[in-house]
Amino acid sequence: MKDLMVINMDDQLYRGIIIRQNNYGDAHRMLSVFTETDGIVKAVRYGVRGKKASNAAAFQMLSYGDFRLRPSRGEVMTAVSADIIDGFFPVCEDIVKLALVNYFADITYSLLGEGNPDRRILSLFLNTVYAAAYRAEPLSKLKCVYEFKLMCAGGYMPDTSGCAECGGAAQYFSPDGGCFSCSAHRRGGDMPVSAAAVSVMRYLAGCPDRRMLAFGVPDVKIYRETGAVTERYVSAQADREFASLSYFKSVAEMQGDVW
Repeated sequence: MKDLMVINMDDQLYRGIIIRQNNYGDAHRMLSVFTETDGIVKAVRYGVRGKKASNAAAFQMLSYGDFRLRPSRGEVMTAVSADIIDGFFPVCEDIVKLALVNYFADITYSLLGEGNPDRRILSLFLNTVYAAAYRAEPLSKLKCVYEFKLMCAGGYMPDTSGCAECGGAAQYFSPDGGCFSCSAHRRGGDMPVSAAAVSVMRYLAGCPDRRMLAFGVPDVKIYRETGAVTERYVSAQADREFASLSYFKSVAEMQGDVW
């Protein structure tokens, strides 16, 4: 999907994926592009919502490819052109998947902020979006895996070895402390975890990123139990709640899938 426009010597080429979009003015769109080299950067695409807009589909959520951006005096660049590799349309056309991926983008933005390149997190995000689009993975699995691996990549690797106090059985998890506890050493706010959920978390803590989805569980409820823990962990470490998570759950419920 190519976009031919006049370019100049100041334009710079970035490979990345659009992880946030907002309407701007009457016909423009403000974009947040997660790039390989510069992290998350902002760019405006002028006239993209107008009747005569060309290649509008290239400048929307989850468009992945090479973006030609023009620096300006401020922090926001101008999106000049785009050569799209993948638009992940199976996600964009599914309201529940799109809501979940918007949540992934939200927590990624919260963790990284702007202008902080992190190829590992970009790879985690791209691989998870790819799985949502083209693999038959339960969304509950993608959710707990991405939440957990994002925390690990962002410097919040939890201690999954056993009770942090005595080394005993892992029966509770502390979203604030990022560690397990046994029944004798549990504290207020610790969440009960089953042996199956502990196993999932230990696998994710130890596996290479490329193997993060290479496992299964006998009951999908285990993914949801693990996800209840990992979402609390993300929220505690970010010190905020995410409206995008509530929106995802409400959309899923409207589709008959109660979270």
